Amino acid sequence: MTTSQPMQSGAATTNRTHRYYNPVSKIQSLIHNLDAELVQLCKQCSVPKPPTSSNMNASARHSSYGLGSAASTPQRGMLASHYDQDSINKLLARARSISAQRSTSGATTPMSLAPDAQKRQLRNVYRTRVIDAYRNRRIFTVYGNYHTVRRALVRRGWLEKLPPTRYAKLQSMSEDALLEHARRGNDYETVVISKMINHFPSFFIWQSKAQRDQFSEVRPYRNRVRRSHFLDFSTKVGLVGCAEQERWFREDGVCGMSYPRFYRLGGNNVEERMAFIEDYQQTQARSLLRYIVDHKPAELIDADCGSIMSTTLDFALSKVKQMVRQAEHYSLDDARAKSPTPAEVVEIQCFMMHSADVLKSQAKFRVNDKVMTEYARLARQYLDQIEALRPDYSWDGCRNLWILKPGYQSRGIGIVIRNCLDDILQWTTNNQNKKYIVQKYIERPYLVYRTKFDIRQYMLLTIGESKVTVWTYRDCYLRFSSQEYTLDDLRESIHLTNNSVQKRYKNKLSRDPRLPKHNMWSLEQFKAHLRHVGAPEGTWANIYNGIKQNLVAVVMASLDETDLVKNAFELYGCDFMLDEQYNPILIEINSTPDLSPSTEVTSRICPVVIKDCIRVVVDLAKNPQAPTGLFERAFEVNYTVNNGADVQHPLELNGKQMTLFENLPPKVKPNNRTLMLRKILNKVRESASSKLDKFKDKIETPAKVSKAAQAAKVPKVAKVPKVAKASVSSKKKKVAKSATASKASSGTPSVQVSVTQHVGHVGPKPILTSSTRENLALQYTAPK
Repeated sequence: MTTSQPMQSGAATTNRTHRYYNPVSKIQSLIHNLDAELVQLCKQCSVPKPPTSSNMNASARHSSYGLGSAASTPQRGMLASHYDQDSINKLLARARSISAQRSTSGATTPMSLAPDAQKRQLRNVYRTRVIDAYRNRRIFTVYGNYHTVRRALVRRGWLEKLPPTRYAKLQSMSEDALLEHARRGNDYETVVISKMINHFPSFFIWQSKAQRDQFSEVRPYRNRVRRSHFLDFSTKVGLVGCAEQERWFREDGVCGMSYPRFYRLGGNNVEERMAFIEDYQQTQARSLLRYIVDHKPAELIDADCGSIMSTTLDFALSKVKQMVRQAEHYSLDDARAKSPTPAEVVEIQCFMMHSADVLKSQAKFRVNDKVMTEYARLARQYLDQIEALRPDYSWDGCRNLWILKPGYQSRGIGIVIRNCLDDILQWTTNNQNKKYIVQKYIERPYLVYRTKFDIRQYMLLTIGESKVTVWTYRDCYLRFSSQEYTLDDLRESIHLTNNSVQKRYKNKLSRDPRLPKHNMWSLEQFKAHLRHVGAPEGTWANIYNGIKQNLVAVVMASLDETDLVKNAFELYGCDFMLDEQYNPILIEINSTPDLSPSTEVTSRICPVVIKDCIRVVVDLAKNPQAPTGLFERAFEVNYTVNNGADVQHPLELNGKQMTLFENLPPKVKPNNRTLMLRKILNKVRESASSKLDKFKDKIETPAKVSKAAQAAKVPKVAKVPKVAKASVSSKKKKVAKSATASKASSGTPSVQVSVTQHVGHVGPKPILTSSTRENLALQYTAPK
């Protein structure tokens, strides 16, 4: 009897937690089977038969239905006094030893039936749970070591369908062998349930980006949103494509992208290569002007021994002035691409060489202090104008640095920084297969204690029945470089803040001790730093709003090439930097962010991000009022997918007619000048119509008619009314005159014209002879 009590308590626990539905009849049959096994054990051990199972079934029913326990308490005390747990364990141990002895002697006993009955019961329980999970769409598969996702779904009553690589040795065992060791919550139970559930589809799949999508017919929750690689913002090439498209969706305060300018030099696009060269030269001109603004005039000049003439500064000023005209669209001629003349090519080459001497070798200008002061004033004026039109130019410094990134790689692999034009072009040419993106390096970022950092922000994209929703996380963390920031050293340990890069280096000893040893800050620590340095009130709120606008712009730009599949979602890790005015700058977006607890900061934030992601994806779909944790809805887009053409209504236009004028203006009485112009126009029309009639009369030439036929047609003319006859006679005179003139000029016989053709007689179409065609050609092509 005591053997059945744990089963009852287990059933009660299951009913309390609502893990799976277990009817009372199943419990009763389980108790009967256990009673039979206990009777067999008692017979083997030659002990008196225990009390009948009717009392035990009654007590089970009382306990399962929640009846009063006062009546069953004395009975339970009596049973516990006769058959306590220790005695039962001793009997079971003695039975096992007897069965082992008999099995060695070859005797068969009923002992072998007990494990089979237990297996059958476990198999039935597990099958019930599997069928219930399938009916409620609660089967999931997780690839990889995302244990937080597993625990979150199991806590909601989901069953796991294991991938082939998880518990591979246990999955190779038979189902009966697994049932022998299966206990509540252990690995054997997980594997045996997975075997039973193997022929069912998964309704939640957490997979890698390279894996093929399975079970698409049931529309599972899948952590992958597929799109064209040209607009896949999780790659460098796709993010460049989104930056080109986002201008069509830009809206102040809602959608806008702040991204360093870029060029695709990994292909054979000659136009983009020439555009990069032009941008490099313009950046060199602005770098030179910024250099003379940042330094005092006395530090830049040497009136006697200076090697750089003032023409270099004149060229830089004219270059920036031309850029201002282009940015303001002052003239279309400035925007038109023009190939430089040989003299301009020589001038550009000289400027690039002399400006490089100033920026790299600190060469001096051969001008006096007064002239340099004036150049510095003009430089400041032009730089302010161009930076007001192009805010991204304010991120540039005096080094003209560019960062080269492979188009389809992450974690800092293959990234280099260069400032020489020839080196950049040579590097991209030698690595054509990596599809390098050349991006302007941010030389003037916001620093914390002279150290570079970036912000890791999480974004969740969900696709519903008719909506695409962008979710942003209200918590984030900062990642620091292990070395102090400087532009004199271009190593990755200084300029790349990826955790996968910085974990390979030790922190510099001279670094500020206020920075964390594990190179990460939480958001609360960064807010405290902003208050400490005296940042304006609401600085972080402005930063967070800028981050949301960047992410909304990226999603909107890629939406045309996105596969809108219901229940698809994806969690992204987005990296941002700040400029000196606390404006966020989007650097890159990762589709498989690192969610491992590598430091104290990530061990706190990453598990919570995953749990909140499950809340948004799973819980919110069933309950619109469910909490979403720290995820907030940043933007929502309604969409409809038309799978088939509507034959009856192929096109439907919905809209409101635009009203140009509320009240039409009254008709204005024309003045004298207008009336005079109308009369002149009417006279011109009349003269043009008369000339057209004359031209038609000239080209209508009938065929030659015999004299007998002419005589036969004369009476018909006599029947014409007077008005018609008069018109015919006048026309006869005109035709005769024209024929005589042509005959006198060309010497050919005159053309006889049929009169009946002008009075409305419909006859056969006239045929022109060769001489007639020649006469007409000479008449109408001869010069006047």
